Amino acid sequence: MQVDNSNITHKIDSLVQKLVGKFRSLYVPPEVIVVDESMIKFYGRLRIKTYNPSKASSYGIKVYKLCTVNSYTWSYEIYAGASIQYEGLDKPGTVVAKLCEPLLDQGRVLIADNYYTSVPLAKYLKDRKSDLCGTLRKNRVGLPLNVTKSKLKKGQCVARQKDNYITVLKWHDKRDVLMISTCHGDEMTSVRTRLGETLKPNAVIDYNDAKKGIDVADQLSSYHSPLHKSLTWFKKVAVDLLFRVAVVNARCIYNEYSTEAPLTMLEVQEQIIRHLLGPSANVTTPARPPSQGLSTHKLTEIPRRNNMLVRKRCTNCYTKLRKEGMPAASKAKQVHTECIQCHKAFCLDCFNNVHC
Repeated sequence: MQVDNSNITHKIDSLVQKLVGKFRSLYVPPEVIVVDESMIKFYGRLRIKTYNPSKASSYGIKVYKLCTVNSYTWSYEIYAGASIQYEGLDKPGTVVAKLCEPLLDQGRVLIADNYYTSVPLAKYLKDRKSDLCGTLRKNRVGLPLNVTKSKLKKGQCVARQKDNYITVLKWHDKRDVLMISTCHGDEMTSVRTRLGETLKPNAVIDYNDAKKGIDVADQLSSYHSPLHKSLTWFKKVAVDLLFRVAVVNARCIYNEYSTEAPLTMLEVQEQIIRHLLGPSANVTTPARPPSQGLSTHKLTEIPRRNNMLVRKRCTNCYTKLRKEGMPAASKAKQVHTECIQCHKAFCLDCFNNVHC
């Protein structure tokens, strides 16, 4: 098969397509879905490397994701520079349309931030029997000026409808918040905050509840991450898909359908490793009882105080330095390990010399 080398992602495309196909076949998303981007940290030379100061990893490979509210990644696409645009949509709008194409015409609600949202995207989704809700940039084309240029005080809200189904809403909290929605009006609900009761638009409440899905997915995938600095870029994408995104998805499915206690990311990873290693991983060798005359000395950590490491001078180093006439109190090694039987602090070398 001939490979198209003009496509910079050709080395990883087949793996992405295969895994995304699996993700889509294993789980049916609920009514609300979320689109946003994530970053895979990469500082090497790469044509598609991007900079995003709002992310924890500012430099790296940008990945567009479609997630559910419970953090399941259903669609995954690598940013590869210029691409074909849908007629009537800008580039961010085209990304949204591509990611959620199999889920359109089913009455779902799409949540997106102000990088993706626009009036043409709202019209496109509405024509495909889907709704859009998200924050909005005030310089987008086709917005009502009496909303975007209105001056509001804290708690005030103003909204107008466009084409009888697109609501453009502006609400002032700590600052102005501009929203677009095809499934909300200007209704407001009282919510409790740390400052007390306050009125908040329903569009803002639903956006906040749903948008956290992809943020939680990124947070979970960062725990116990297997990514290494020395990996080439396409290997980093492969590791991200196989050992971060896929593991988070497995955890989401298990916790949603299992009647047992929810698993943490570490527990999920341990279960996967045990399954891959087979039955031998679950067999533990019984501890051999200490025989007569066998040393029971063992190096262990000094008990912590207020969850802080406790350090002491190595007993053997201290004794040696005193015999040599050296200032032992300042030169002896500081360690946080001691012999479990002697209750004396030892560094590893001294422990091996004295007890082994």
